[in-house]
Amino acid sequence: MYPGKSNGLPFSKLLHPRFLTPALCRPALVLAFILCFSAPSYGDCDITLRWDDDSPYFMVQEGKVVGIDADLVREAIGRLNCGLSFQKMPWARALRELRDGHVDMLSGAYRTPEREEYAHYSDVVGLVSPNILFIRRSDESRFELNGLRQLLESGFRLGAQIHVSYSDEYSALIQNPDYEKNIQYLSRRESLWKMLARNRVDGVVASRLTGLYEIQALGLSGTTTPSSMVVSNKPAFFVFSKASVSSEFVADFDRVLQAMLDDGTFAAIVNRYVCGTGDSWLAEAQAGMGACPLAMR
Repeated sequence: MYPGKSNGLPFSKLLHPRFLTPALCRPALVLAFILCFSAPSYGDCDITLRWDDDSPYFMVQEGKVVGIDADLVREAIGRLNCGLSFQKMPWARALRELRDGHVDMLSGAYRTPEREEYAHYSDVVGLVSPNILFIRRSDESRFELNGLRQLLESGFRLGAQIHVSYSDEYSALIQNPDYEKNIQYLSRRESLWKMLARNRVDGVVASRLTGLYEIQALGLSGTTTPSSMVVSNKPAFFVFSKASVSSEFVADFDRVLQAMLDDGTFAAIVNRYVCGTGDSWLAEAQAGMGACPLAMR
């Protein structure tokens, strides 16, 4: 876990009058000035990052956790000279663990007032993959896709993950029993895709990029498709536990992440998993959406 401190003596100790004899006063002040403006060091810390099977953000290749978010965090934490460990767990449990300080960091979190009570949010947003409603291809003309409220009022059966906030509208609707009765909750999205294929729900909300990866992996791309309905275009953030990580560390993480955007490292990591892969299904998904099915910022 992250201990909440950087390395080195506090300046109050460094400048204690006991050490400041006339001969040492000026050198000590110069040293303190240098240390004050040098880059932070977090060499004694270890950040725990939650992950789960969520291509292309997290996946396992040759026994190693990789993917867009895994590689971005690995690079940023490495630049801070900090260790990184991965803990696999479902989203609902991860939020509890973050709140209690048992895991230090999550990725892909939308900003909500409840989460802001126990989590620091990163201020740097590098990419956005919108949340899209996925439906069966055979139902493309069956429903009026004017919004979640209208869909649920029509009896549409929506598949959703437990404690996932897809949009502000969704978060408001689930507080109303009249709408929530048409929502089927499960902890894992793979089960929701299978329910959609078996006609047990009528639609599933997911990040466009994640959904395209997952339905391809499950062999469902012939029967399942992203609809024209964008549920949310809001950015998702890296978040840190207030119980285990200091706001100073988060600020340093943001500076490193911004530097990765500026020097091209961020884009190179995203392109590693998304753009220019040559996968035919991905090329089809990108049609009409520009170079990639997610937006770099």
